[in-house]
Amino acid sequence: MPSIRTAGPVSIRPMHSEDIDAVMKLAQRSPGSPHWTRGNFEQFEEISAVVLLAECEGQLAGFAAGSLVLEVCDLESVVVAEEFRRRGIATALLDGVTAWSRERGGLHIELEVRVSNHPAIALYERYGFVRDGVRRGYYSDPEEDALLMGLTFDSAGSAVEKNP
Repeated sequence: MPSIRTAGPVSIRPMHSEDIDAVMKLAQRSPGSPHWTRGNFEQFEEISAVVLLAECEGQLAGFAAGSLVLEVCDLESVVVAEEFRRRGIATALLDGVTAWSRERGGLHIELEVRVSNHPAIALYERYGFVRDGVRRGYYSDPEEDALLMGLTFDSAGSAVEKNP
């Protein structure tokens, strides 16, 4: 597990089983976040996966989930509570998942994001992710395409830029 990291007044730490209810409540409050059950979160403890929490001002401000298969990390979700957005929390969570993945030999992170989620796409592009394609009709409620994005690292851990 990554150690506790601090980005300004934000601390990042791994989720524990006693955190699941609060994480589920945050996910339910956030439009477009995954509709995961308690079992989905508990399953993260059984596979090569992580859920990291961001805490700010004594409150749960966000979470990120990722799973690793061989050298590919699937960034499952990044959720930040509306009242804590635009404070660098999503970037701190991305840093945490990236570090977790790299510590386990991850060389690539991939994700899907709604094509209409322009703030998230901009965040991922600033972070170094590149657009890899589109998955038609990937999301439901409402139905929408997913933009596929990826970030590749070399063996030294530096991001590898792809040609557009």
